[in-house]
Amino acid sequence: MDLFSCLSPFVFCSFASGSSGNCYYVGRQEEGILVDVGISAKQVKMKLLQQDLTLNSIKAILVTHDHIDHVSGLEVLEKEHPIPIYAHSDCLQGLVEGKATKNLDPSLFHEIDPLQPFNLMSIAIEAYPVMHDGRGAVGYHFNYEGHTLTIATDIGMLDKVVKEQILRSENIVIEANYDSEMLEKGKYPYHLKQRISGPFGHLSNEEMARFIVSAYHPGMKNIMLCHLSENNNTPQRTMQCLHEQFRKRRVRPDVNTTIFPLPRHKSTGFVYL
Repeated sequence: MDLFSCLSPFVFCSFASGSSGNCYYVGRQEEGILVDVGISAKQVKMKLLQQDLTLNSIKAILVTHDHIDHVSGLEVLEKEHPIPIYAHSDCLQGLVEGKATKNLDPSLFHEIDPLQPFNLMSIAIEAYPVMHDGRGAVGYHFNYEGHTLTIATDIGMLDKVVKEQILRSENIVIEANYDSEMLEKGKYPYHLKQRISGPFGHLSNEEMARFIVSAYHPGMKNIMLCHLSENNNTPQRTMQCLHEQFRKRRVRPDVNTTIFPLPRHKSTGFVYL
């Protein structure tokens, strides 16, 4: 990471990433936005405290979709400290009907339209549709004073819209959910394997790696690999797959490009965008 990246006013922090819970912080060092609350409210407060933040620092919560590993802590967190919730209308309806979220206060809900930019905290935000079987599933693109970030998680396939959003950004959070061999040989039932590898499931290491290498340019500052499966992937396999594609395509990442998998439970600390 170069010196100028460290001076960026725009930061990202992963609190948790994976099928056991997802939660990200996006904003400035003193205040920001949460993307998903798939961990407990207690964990969120602890992770915030590690960055010298509190719930008062969180001005909004963006939800990608209604699956439990993205919303499990939302209800308790909102009871302790009401924060506006932004999501696709289908996702909001999913929250109303969800067992873990049915008691949320609908007055906190704000409906967003895909590909229609809106602003929070001087951050330009654009949700975009993704192929996933969660209700109202979207990814998010952020632009703060020219510093850009795209979060592309829980995507069954890299369609044109997703690719375009990623190509807009200097900083990328992209799913690398499963290793194909591990999934195929693993203990999951056939129908679950089909769901994960299908067009409305998750993105494999191989799919992620082929796209990232084909799209790579030295202007990419941070490439962060998210939502790694606990049972069907490892950080080592993910990175090995990506580096194999770089070698195969004879592409050498720039020294100022940082590439790393997001940890399942640990916080990354601030990543300067």
